[in-house]
Amino acid sequence: MMDRELEPSDVWKAVRDIRVAMLTVEEDGQLVSRPMSSLAREEDGKIYFVSRLDTKVQEIGRSEQVNLAYSDPHNNLYVSLSGTAQTSQDREKLRELWSMWVEAWLPEGPDGPDVVLITVSPEEAKIWDATSSRLVYAGKVLKAVATQRPPDGGDVAVFQMRAGGEEANASASGPDAATMTRFEKAMSDATDEVGASSAAGPMS
Repeated sequence: MMDRELEPSDVWKAVRDIRVAMLTVEEDGQLVSRPMSSLAREEDGKIYFVSRLDTKVQEIGRSEQVNLAYSDPHNNLYVSLSGTAQTSQDREKLRELWSMWVEAWLPEGPDGPDVVLITVSPEEAKIWDATSSRLVYAGKVLKAVATQRPPDGGDVAVFQMRAGGEEANASASGPDAATMTRFEKAMSDATDEVGASSAAGPMS
C-alpha cells in the first residue's frame, strides 16, 4: 500500500510505464480486445495509437466508446481507462509522435496513405496500486492463510479524466483477495502474449 493518496498523475505515469494496453471495442455485439502499444501525452489529456487503416481500425470508426486496460503484475499495478476513440490521419500529430520504433513497423512513414492515428480521450480511470516486491506479497499471502483474513489488496482510486473538467476521485480500500487474484491472472496472461508488441498498432 502506498503512503500517500493516489492522484491522476499516477494514472498517467502507469500508462506511460506499462505502455501496452488491451484496447477493447465492440464488434458485432461482442467485446473484442487487442494488445496495442500506446503513446500517452498528459499535457494533451490524450492517449495515442499509431496503426494502419484496416478492418481493425475501422471497428473503432470515427468516434467510439473504448476501454484501455494496463497491467503490471510484477508491481501489482493495474489501470482501467474508459473514453472515446477517434480515428484520423492528422499528419502533423503523426509526425510529432513518430519514432524509430513506429518506423520499424510502418516504413512508409507518417505520410503513408494507410497510416492512421487513433486518439483516445480518457473520461474515467480506475487504478489499483498494491506495489510491493514478490517477497513482500508472498509474505502477505502466508499471513493471510495463517490469520484466515484476506491480504491487503492495496489502494484503489477512481478519477474523472475529461479534459477541461475537475479531476474528482473516490478512494477505497483494496479489492478482496479472490478478485485481485483473478484480475492479476487474466491481465498477466494477456501481457505475456504481447512480449514484442510495437507501437505500430493492433495484433491479429
